[in-house]
Amino acid sequence: MSDFSGSQAGDVRLRRTGKGGPTLESGSRKRHLVEVEDDDYEGMASTTSNGDGVRLSWTSDSDDKKTGQKIRQHAASDRKSGKRLEKGKKSRNDESATVPQYLKSRRQKFDQASADPHNLALPPNYDGIAELANDAADAEDVRPQFKMTADCEYRDVRLSKSLGVIPAPIAQFLRSYQIDGASMMHEKFVYQRGMILGDDMGLGKTVQVIAFLTAAFGKSGDSRDRLRMRLMRRLERWYPKVLIICPGTLIRNWERELNTWGWWTIEVFHGTKKYDILSTAKQGRLEIMLTTYKTYAIYESEINLIEWDCVVADECHQIKEAEADITKAMAKVNCLCRIGLTGTAIQNSYEDLWSILNWANPGMIGDRRTWIKKISKPLKAGQSHAATWAELKLGRSTAASLVTNLLPRFFLRRTKALIADQLPKKRDMVVFCPLTALQAEAYANYMDPGDGQRFAKLVLPCICRDKKNPDPKCESCKAAKADKNEHFFRKCVNSLHLANHLAYVIPRNEDSPQDREKAMAVLKQCLPDKWQKYYKRSPLVNYADPELCGKWKALQNILKLWKKNGDKVLIFSYSTKLLNMLDTLLTSNGNYSFCRLDGSMSYEDRQKQVDKFNTDPNDFIFLLSTRAGGLGLNIVSANRVVIWDPNWNPTYDLQAQDRAFRLGQYRDVEVYRLVSAGTIEEIVYARQIYKQQQANIGYTASNERRYFDGVMGEAEKKGEIFGSKNMFTFDKENVMLKKIVNKTNVAEALNAELAVLRVAEINIDSAATGVTDDAEVKHLLEDDTNKDLDDEVAKRNFLNLTRDDMSKKFERTDPITAILNQVGVKYIHNNSEVIGSSKVEEEISKRALEAGHEGEQEQVRPFQATTEPGEHIFRPPMDVCRRQFNSMARAFGFQSPTDFALHVESMKQQERRDLLEEFYTTKLTSVELR
Repeated sequence: MSDFSGSQAGDVRLRRTGKGGPTLESGSRKRHLVEVEDDDYEGMASTTSNGDGVRLSWTSDSDDKKTGQKIRQHAASDRKSGKRLEKGKKSRNDESATVPQYLKSRRQKFDQASADPHNLALPPNYDGIAELANDAADAEDVRPQFKMTADCEYRDVRLSKSLGVIPAPIAQFLRSYQIDGASMMHEKFVYQRGMILGDDMGLGKTVQVIAFLTAAFGKSGDSRDRLRMRLMRRLERWYPKVLIICPGTLIRNWERELNTWGWWTIEVFHGTKKYDILSTAKQGRLEIMLTTYKTYAIYESEINLIEWDCVVADECHQIKEAEADITKAMAKVNCLCRIGLTGTAIQNSYEDLWSILNWANPGMIGDRRTWIKKISKPLKAGQSHAATWAELKLGRSTAASLVTNLLPRFFLRRTKALIADQLPKKRDMVVFCPLTALQAEAYANYMDPGDGQRFAKLVLPCICRDKKNPDPKCESCKAAKADKNEHFFRKCVNSLHLANHLAYVIPRNEDSPQDREKAMAVLKQCLPDKWQKYYKRSPLVNYADPELCGKWKALQNILKLWKKNGDKVLIFSYSTKLLNMLDTLLTSNGNYSFCRLDGSMSYEDRQKQVDKFNTDPNDFIFLLSTRAGGLGLNIVSANRVVIWDPNWNPTYDLQAQDRAFRLGQYRDVEVYRLVSAGTIEEIVYARQIYKQQQANIGYTASNERRYFDGVMGEAEKKGEIFGSKNMFTFDKENVMLKKIVNKTNVAEALNAELAVLRVAEINIDSAATGVTDDAEVKHLLEDDTNKDLDDEVAKRNFLNLTRDDMSKKFERTDPITAILNQVGVKYIHNNSEVIGSSKVEEEISKRALEAGHEGEQEQVRPFQATTEPGEHIFRPPMDVCRRQFNSMARAFGFQSPTDFALHVESMKQQERRDLLEEFYTTKLTSVELR
């Protein structure tokens, strides 16, 4: 790119040099940015570049001390007066307000200058610099230095769309998809645009950024790179400055990776020398400045006095909330090329995606209100189980347009499917653990509002709300609203505590008096006749009592098996208090050596714990905080992962799994998520499914199976998983998710004819279709067992409609399942098999897109509602019943259907129900229902 220097208006002229690009001659040096006050920020671009350029030139060494002093003075004045770059409160939906004027000015000037291609942000011009002319002395002068053999040929990779080069020392270790990512980022840099790199965790986003920066700086991957900044500064040529913002836990990781893959001049904006570092950056004496989101938010006005050439925001989903302070601060980043890195661009809603895309390219995505109306609402409505044909059509077509038209311009995402051949297998099992009898009693008592009027206010609106025009001055409403927020949060937290361990709500001596009082009130409500017994016991006894925790009852026996098998285990929880309980349990047990990592530990101590666990074969268990241990850690020595408590945000649980399931893992990984059946935790996990499906739709326009009637954010469509009534309902006898999945299975089976997937057209394996006499299945159709059969046969009907491998053999019960059955676990499923599409849903979605559905047909639903939730009247054809029966006979080891029929005929009704339950939960895997 051209070398721009500030000068007096009219004293800038473009001239060409020999074989290099054009340069600019100027009559005077550029004035310091520090001389521009906040009130003059809108005119900063014209003040500093005189309308003809978009780059800053370097100041002389003699100005260094003065510059540092002025930055300190300016920062002190800014904090004292409370000034900010943007004045006044602006609506989040006013798109013009989200783009600072100084960015508009920079954009305008760059676009004008880039009419000449030489003025694009091409790699720096090193022509005529003798020190950089010779090649590196030997192979030891290149980076990276890895012992492993490179996968690719040792040659430079030229980026055709941006005239950049990834040098051979780096390119030889990159996979093709990583080169594609670096290429797209460098192309955006050349044209000073932004993008989001949304690859899955473990695909090397950091390495791709380093490869891109190497191309942007025109580096060669050898020891000459350490000289480039100083030489270019001496010649007063343009040379990039990059700001990298990341979570504090990743600062050291970025330093380490940058120094592994090349020679870089890096400063960490932290500690007591922050203003010295700003002065260094101002003078162009660094290449990369690293800082955290928290530090940036505090010093954003000072940091943004520098015109950065590129800003990289790692884990950029942290800026997803439009009204969050960090989002507002990041919107002011003084940079045109903004690169965001995240493996979870869509976490809670589609507005998350808008927030980060709008940050990367301010003003180019449209305003938030339009995004919600045109994208978020159609996608959510179309995903409802109760969606009409019209809503389904609009939802699926909107997803396709988003994925094919908008996202490719600003968003690049690849999944671990790219490296599936380099990874072992993973099973992600969700275990619905029953509460113990004591837990269930306590939970039921806490869920029963009784005479608590405050809880009634939570679940029932004020009477004035029934009016067409509710009274805005209603004192009852005001009091209820304040009470509702406080009570709702406390109720939610205590419900989650009770679902995990009853000891949570038992007061402890170390608690503050206020906390003890609150805990005592909850304990008395939960166990009105028994609270004294547990209050008087020591915490250690309560922690170790298996009757206080259904999850521990299940896990303690599984740990014995894993210990015997030589496995290593990660146990994640988002609660430090629960980690303390587990710590106590494991210590008192004495048989298990373990490590621990939580948010109270320094970054250095965290890494020491990880290194110890990875290298010490005697360490069996690693207790980790889901938040503190979910990022930047490589714990591939572990092959078993336990997620003790599900998080509202599915990202945390998925990131926790990836600590073990990543490149470098050589053993198959098994994940067990523990969910307390019938409690609020089922709602938490159900919303995880809902959000994961949202993400898949937003990324790939996947035709996800439609389990839930509810639509997030729609007050009139709360369905089964939204709203306080659903959250605070306790069903001791049933697993809510099982009913919901079964409902979808049945609805899809009933739509098989619509989906042109008739049973008669399926090629059934001959071994699965042995002919039996009608009498052999007659008992299965008796009235007193009909309800059980309807749901279960519908499942099997769906199996026959959709499964790909008809010859797959039934799996025998594994030891883990046997252990779980012993403690009363009645339902387990594989999370990866619940998420995704099905053949029936694919066909229904295809029909929705192709059909006209005019007039009354628009309100017809593909899945018609039943009279009672969970009740499905379905009479399968006789040939389906025969196939059902034959499959069950084989699964239970009988030689012939006749032998099995005689056995079943001798059973009581409840025994038949139990047999069906066992078949569908343990003998038949979820994948066969897909």
